Amino acid sequence: MAMQDANTRLSLLSQVLKEYRKSHGLTQEQLAKELRVEPRTLRSWENERPLENIRELRNIADILGIEPERLGIAPSAYTPGTPEQIEEIVRHAWSLVDESRMYQARTTIERLIQNMQAQITSVEPELLTSLAHAYHAAGYIVSEATRANKSYGAIMYYQQMENIARILNEHTLLDIALTYQGDMYRRLGNIPKAITYLEAARDTTPQADSAAKGNGIQLLGRAYLRKGELGNFEYAMAEAGKLTYTFDPATSSTRGHYNLGTVYEEYGRSYSDLGQMQKALEYLERAEANLPQTKFWELVVATARAEALVKGGELRDGIKLAIDATEQIRVAGTLRFLDRIYGIQQYLDKLTREIMQLSAPLREVLDEREQREV
Repeated sequence: MAMQDANTRLSLLSQVLKEYRKSHGLTQEQLAKELRVEPRTLRSWENERPLENIRELRNIADILGIEPERLGIAPSAYTPGTPEQIEEIVRHAWSLVDESRMYQARTTIERLIQNMQAQITSVEPELLTSLAHAYHAAGYIVSEATRANKSYGAIMYYQQMENIARILNEHTLLDIALTYQGDMYRRLGNIPKAITYLEAARDTTPQADSAAKGNGIQLLGRAYLRKGELGNFEYAMAEAGKLTYTFDPATSSTRGHYNLGTVYEEYGRSYSDLGQMQKALEYLERAEANLPQTKFWELVVATARAEALVKGGELRDGIKLAIDATEQIRVAGTLRFLDRIYGIQQYLDKLTREIMQLSAPLREVLDEREQREV
């Protein structure tokens, strides 16, 4: 019986690992890196050695974002992870974001939260903090993986993060939770509510770290610009720029999603909206030079540059870049960026209508003259 159970476990694990690699286009070396094991260990799991350790099997299920039952783990044997184990899965989810593997990132983080919500009953601060970090990752990942009109899903995660932050009286977590709720309302078009949340993040979390504060102020500047308050936008962005020099982006509370490069990208898109195309492109060049060299940030800059080129009259180059970016966005699952592409299409449609309206009188005059000459 023991030998049969071992063979069954090997078969399940082997099948899951091979299917996962095939569906996500990963080599054994790449998947081994994700699982934090040697490639030879992964090869043995796929072909030779059954894995009996329930904790290791649970860790594999968490990282891959799959039901533990698929690896032969009974639900009753699935116990909540330690804060360290939870943080490891959260870090893995963020690494998938950097690689623009948003589908996997979402599956992984939402599976983790589902398991934690069902089984964690302790109010121990360290465990609650890890849960808040998981909600932070889930909110961000869902926001990047959905179009603007689906932002309510992300808001729910940030609300849970806010609740925990208030229990812990943890200002950095609270600042992040309020900030991103505000930004989600901006995406939904509710600018007054967005500014209410963003200003609350700025004004009610004095003990938040500088990364959280700067991130919130940058997104507040974005909301001010949408409201037409250019002076407040410029002031907020200047403050956000100063704060980027006060922390290490690699270890910041924003998980690297606020830094000097993001401030430059914000300037680039904003000046594009204001019709200052040369200034916009200059800032996007600075953004590209200061952002991490990952697929995620490559798509951020590419979509912003496509917007600036099209609005600046460089239609051929801008449209080509938008088409290339759209194909990559669909593969990566960063559907938030599709809103930018649709914005470009809407701008082109409006431009086409205006040209047709302006050219109609000229066409009528030319047609009349042709008729008289005939």
